Amino acid sequence: MTKYSLSELQEAYEHFSRISDDCAASADYNAFADLFTTDCNYIEHVFGEMLGREAVRQWIVPLMKMYPNDQMTYTHDWVLFDEPNGRVIFCARTHMPELGDEREYSTTNWSMIDYAGNGQWSREEDIYNPAHASRSSVRACDCIWV
Repeated sequence: MTKYSLSELQEAYEHFSRISDDCAASADYNAFADLFTTDCNYIEHVFGEMLGREAVRQWIVPLMKMYPNDQMTYTHDWVLFDEPNGRVIFCARTHMPELGDEREYSTTNWSMIDYAGNGQWSREEDIYNPAHASRSSVRACDCIWV
């Protein structure tokens, strides 16, 4: 038995994506934190596990203020809707600022989000290679990776 209809799951994911893009443009991720339930579980393989919306907010808002407005954008390479489990799995590419050298500085991560209804998510897990993400960030800062 499905928890949510496919159309509700798709609409909620589109909203999630729009909010993520808006937050990246403003460098204010409070609205992103508001996408999660008060008792959510957010697993980030470098930064650890956050339990609850306010823990997500306390982590992501200061972290993302390090990036000036319009400096980071996201594209989604693909998405899978797991309707029976109310889950979305997607591959997102984080694009770093352009340096004028026509090279793309980006890193890919996979995320799994569990839908809780009413436009909110109860769980997210981000999965990526921290070494690759670090190299992309360092290159984007025009530094040399040793």
